[in-house]
Amino acid sequence: MNETIKQSLQQAQEMIRSGNLDEASKILEPLKQIYPESSDVAQLWCAMMMRVERPSEVLPYALQIYKLVENDLQKARWAQMIGTACFQSLDLEAACDYYRTALNHLMVLTKSGKVPANLKSRVIKESSDNIFLSGRAEQLLWETCAALATDGIPAFPFAGTLLGIVRHGHLLPFDKDLDIAVWMESWSDCCELLEKMGWQRTPMSFNYSNYRDYVHPEIGITLDLCGLRLDKTDRIIGGFSLPGYPDEYQRVSIFPKFDLITKETLCGTVWFPNLPETILTAFYGDWRTPNPYWDTVVSAVNLEKFTLLIRCFAYYRLIQRWLSGDLARAWSYAHQIVLKDPDDVISLRSRQWLERALTRLNQAIPEWPSNRPQKRVYTRMVADLFHVGHINFLRAAKSLGTHLTVFVVSDQRVHENKGRFPVMTQSERAAVVSACKYVDAVVTEGPLYATSTFMEQQGYDLYTFACSSENERQEKYKLCAALPSSMVKEINYTDGISTTDLLARITSRP
Repeated sequence: MNETIKQSLQQAQEMIRSGNLDEASKILEPLKQIYPESSDVAQLWCAMMMRVERPSEVLPYALQIYKLVENDLQKARWAQMIGTACFQSLDLEAACDYYRTALNHLMVLTKSGKVPANLKSRVIKESSDNIFLSGRAEQLLWETCAALATDGIPAFPFAGTLLGIVRHGHLLPFDKDLDIAVWMESWSDCCELLEKMGWQRTPMSFNYSNYRDYVHPEIGITLDLCGLRLDKTDRIIGGFSLPGYPDEYQRVSIFPKFDLITKETLCGTVWFPNLPETILTAFYGDWRTPNPYWDTVVSAVNLEKFTLLIRCFAYYRLIQRWLSGDLARAWSYAHQIVLKDPDDVISLRSRQWLERALTRLNQAIPEWPSNRPQKRVYTRMVADLFHVGHINFLRAAKSLGTHLTVFVVSDQRVHENKGRFPVMTQSERAAVVSACKYVDAVVTEGPLYATSTFMEQQGYDLYTFACSSENERQEKYKLCAALPSSMVKEINYTDGISTTDLLARITSRP
């Protein structure tokens, strides 16, 4: 490829960065016809198509290039491109599969002693250039909140914006946007007024019903608007909501109930959380300890569940950092995924290889503040004819730690213990248990006796069970007799409901 073509590609790249996609297309479309197998041309063309939200056109071309490139670095880049096209198309399972493929290529690359070049370092701008340090961003925040309050809309600082104000008395200098929240009852009015004030809505890959991005046209600062609602149990629910999609496509964050009070600023009266520490503790855990590797989408302590949607965001950002040579931040994402899901093998291995690379390059492995130490709980159960007693047990078991693994015993073992086979097969029972929101992992193989060796090998910290009778209690304590008492916890049994009771109800019906 000659120098003229390289210059054309550089020009197209600048156009894509500046949002001039029509002009970029005029350069890239002819080049794609002339050089259909050029990785450089393909990469820019695919980036352009992703910007105009046409991921379905990216997939076949990206797959073609993935098969053509030979080295692991290029394979990783194109696997990530394919995964991101699937992500934008909301095919989350396929996205995760291709992201894992990209991670495998990066691990092979790292194993060979190579890492991607570090493309850039993050440097905080001087006060004269950084609107977060200069105070201009904070002024804009209070101007916006005061205008909304005047119009009867109780919008208030939230997330990282609230953290900076409470912890430091000003916005975080390394922040990149303003965060405000509003009750969903005022959502539509708030969005309408923001646009009247000059905030411009920016396109997003997904149409969340409770989350929007805006940009201020004069100074280019971004505003994230978060919608919150109070549920029937007095919990406040936030996150990303995709109407019409299943639970795995949602990001649900939970806060304890809090009230708002008025606060006087130089820009006028605004609304502010009465006890902001309540929000910050729910969100960050130890919010007083700064964590430069924190990621709002992935790291939040108060996520109801580490869903497929969040996993896609986490994988994408892990790979992006790794490809850019920012190994410390890549490590932080691998570590965060493992904190949320200790059974994510690809992330565990990625973290290990990143640690080796950092050590080889004499770079420090990041220290992640221990906001919430991991405590993995293990239990075994039959779970036949899944009922409310099972739900109560699993809820209580999960409350004992941060991660719950359930061993669903085999049909043969049930027969040996109870003298009858279960109504549901082991695979059916495992599928039902895995659907329970309190369960993080389900296994269908395990030892009869829980020993210290087994618990240590699997990384479990606590063994738990419930007993319906004294005879059952004696039998269950025999199964964990080799464990120290500190690793064993009995949970209260739910009276009045059991699989045996359900079978009796069924057979007694006329």
